[in-house]
Amino acid sequence: MANEEVRKVIEIVNDVRIGMVTTQSQGRLVSRPLTVIEAKEDGDLWFFSTAESAIVREFEAQDLVNVSFSGNKEWVSISGRASVVRDVAKKKELWNPVVETFATEGPESPDTVLLRIDSESAEYWENPGGAASVVAGWVKQKLTGQSTKPGDSNIVQM
Repeated sequence: MANEEVRKVIEIVNDVRIGMVTTQSQGRLVSRPLTVIEAKEDGDLWFFSTAESAIVREFEAQDLVNVSFSGNKEWVSISGRASVVRDVAKKKELWNPVVETFATEGPESPDTVLLRIDSESAEYWENPGGAASVVAGWVKQKLTGQSTKPGDSNIVQM
């Protein structure tokens, strides 16, 4: 069951692709969108960034992070440990033309780094009817007093 649940989390990540990565900076939570380059079957997530970016400093200062993905019918929030990877072989392995649009120096450049999130846990929600069914369920509950189940959800240890 656990492997099936992890696969479901990875499927949502791969469907949505852009996650809001939340880090800690000077006592505040800061979120920014990043495109996931690879989501491994164990839940680990890989992103590219520039070495001088604020997120790199935040990953190095505090490794506890969260990344959330939101689609039309599915959502996932993943908690994990962050690290900055400067390994050229790994950068070359994950390199693709999309990355070139913002990391023009290439995978061999020290200005290009990988961000890795070792996923520890995730919570997902799925609603086959999408946002419209959530609203319809809310209206039904308000009118009839009957609670509705908006879809599937679960907490998964990665």
